[in-house]
Amino acid sequence: MDDLPPEACSCSAVRQAARHLTRLYDGVLAPTGLGLNQYSILAKVDRHGEPSVQQLAALLVMDRSTLGHLLRPLERRGLLTVRPSTSDGRRRVVALTPQGSVLLALAKPLWKSAEEGFQASFGQDEAAGLKKLMRQVTTTDLPATAR
Repeated sequence: MDDLPPEACSCSAVRQAARHLTRLYDGVLAPTGLGLNQYSILAKVDRHGEPSVQQLAALLVMDRSTLGHLLRPLERRGLLTVRPSTSDGRRRVVALTPQGSVLLALAKPLWKSAEEGFQASFGQDEAAGLKKLMRQVTTTDLPATAR
């Protein structure tokens, strides 16, 4: 693979596609004041109860530092709390507040409309295949030098 052109980069292609799709979801979610990253965090916390920060980062395939930067504005808005675990004070857990649950309930149908719109444009089978492929990408063991 000598002298590959920049457009041959797998990571760049995935990131470009992600930015393209993110514009759709961010636009649809705009009335709630949430972006797709914030919506995804609230939805994961809602689905998984009170995950630790470390568990939530793993679920989102995100490093803890980046997650911390995304959690702070949600915490300031009163949408979630980050507090020490009652069972292990060294761990911090993330929980939705009642206000966060209400906003998530308002955002879900908007997110669903973006998802359905993408599937209608891209094709349901193609969208299902894409999600399967992306799950495969996120669970692939990368070379040790990449970590």
